[in-house]
Amino acid sequence: MNRQLFNDYYLRKAIITGVILVVCSCIISQVMMQLGGGLRDEPLDLSDQVPEDFGGGEIVFENGFPPFISSAGAFMPEKLVFNFGLFGGGLIMIFLSFELFHRTKPKGTKRKVSNGLALVTGIVIGFSMIQIVAYPFNTDIMLHIFWAMNIFWGAQVWIASLTYARGEIDSEIEWNGWKIHKVRWAIFALAIISFQAMTILTALSMLVESAIFEWTLTFAAQAMMLTFIPTLSGESFVE
Repeated sequence: MNRQLFNDYYLRKAIITGVILVVCSCIISQVMMQLGGGLRDEPLDLSDQVPEDFGGGEIVFENGFPPFISSAGAFMPEKLVFNFGLFGGGLIMIFLSFELFHRTKPKGTKRKVSNGLALVTGIVIGFSMIQIVAYPFNTDIMLHIFWAMNIFWGAQVWIASLTYARGEIDSEIEWNGWKIHKVRWAIFALAIISFQAMTILTALSMLVESAIFEWTLTFAAQAMMLTFIPTLSGESFVE
């Protein structure tokens, strides 16, 4: 029974393209933002966009834009790079979620439910990546936070659910001598730690430190996607 929608060759290309697109656009747009100067380095008060019952009703960046990934989505020209990467990456994420769901046929009700959960969260992540580019943090902070939290929470659930769903399927797959399912659980642990640290540090107004853990959470999600490459055949595509 065919359990895949696309050839391994194309799936490998899609995974690599998606990871490169997201990682490179985030890094390049961030460098552009950091070097851009001007309004990016000036104090920014977004309190007028925040309800009074939300975190004291004040959001003020006294030292200019914090180094969060999506800070690069505010001004041109880095906004163009950020939007292209996140929008394209979101579309690829949705596609890959369907493909991985179709390829993952676990035994047992719990693993089947986990596979379905991975599909749903993958779609949520992809759709949220597409939406977040339409709501820059400097003009639509509340909606920006909403879509960002969907990505952060979704990434953690997606990593855990897909790792569990494929626990038996990929039990013998190794990468550099490491069992791939153990690598995935390590990635999940990194994602959990990163999110918790990011949240706590944000609450303490330690934005630079918080941003560092946002980056590690993002890299963890992309690393998770790369763990599917060892499960694919190494043959080149032949017409």
